Amino acid sequence: MKSEATTEAMQYLPQTQNLGLMAFAILFQLAGLVLTPRAWADGGWAFAGYLLLYGYATVMCWLLIHEAIHHKLLANRRANDYLGRVLGILFGCPFYILKIGHMTHHRYNRSELDTTEMVPSDTRHYARWWLAYYGRILGLLYFSEVISPLAFYFWKHFKRLVAAWTRNRALVAVLDLFTRRMVHAIQMDAILCIGFLGAQVYLNWHALAPFVLLFLWRGLIVSFYDNAYHYGTDPHDSQAANNLAVPSIMRMLILNHNMHRVHHRYPSASWAMLPRLFAADKDGFDGALIETGLQQIRGPKRRPAPPVAH
Repeated sequence: MKSEATTEAMQYLPQTQNLGLMAFAILFQLAGLVLTPRAWADGGWAFAGYLLLYGYATVMCWLLIHEAIHHKLLANRRANDYLGRVLGILFGCPFYILKIGHMTHHRYNRSELDTTEMVPSDTRHYARWWLAYYGRILGLLYFSEVISPLAFYFWKHFKRLVAAWTRNRALVAVLDLFTRRMVHAIQMDAILCIGFLGAQVYLNWHALAPFVLLFLWRGLIVSFYDNAYHYGTDPHDSQAANNLAVPSIMRMLILNHNMHRVHHRYPSASWAMLPRLFAADKDGFDGALIETGLQQIRGPKRRPAPPVAH
């Protein structure tokens, strides 16, 4: 029974639902060019409500990019990547940067390359790590994604600098994953990202406050929940991730992303099949989404020594 559910999950792709969700995400971002100044002019509750809707549209944009990264947005591979690039431009970061970053997360999950909250046990600069941690979860992760395309305009020099600076061979190997075609696509998409941001600034020029607020709000949402599903999990388990409970009505709204351990176990399954795999594995929840996310405020932890092999 379990093998049948797994096989079906690997094949099923909810294209119709994905197209509808993409239409919402793309049209809302474009409509925001006009809606943002109007909502700001109305002030008060109108802008607060718009802020919440904008936050949800940001989450949906990332979730659809995530499906495209795993080739589960559309069956046609070229169309899948093309629309992933469109979503990346509206999100503020080229698709292929997000793709390599996310696939690296799956490959190096809970290693030193991918543990946001873990500080090297022997560091003498804990305060520096502490500041970097809080900066990352409070917005710097997203802002780093926005400015990261700059490195791709002098890519060969950048790779040489990183190779000379770091002792982490895994990091150098990650940079080698970017093909020439990807680098060219990133350079083009970065120009379009800047153009979209420029259009937002131009249309809000008489009052830049709403644009700044939305940009900071997006940065906070993206950065804060990036590691929430892994915070506090075993740093020596490459499959460690949390399934986090949300009200049933919310699962569809976040594309079942709360079943994160199931996703790490079956990364090739579409969002629509995660509940079936969750049931087939008789999996459970490790806590509530909001409560577990807020636990990140407790701060970073020193990385424990690896278990002794007997």
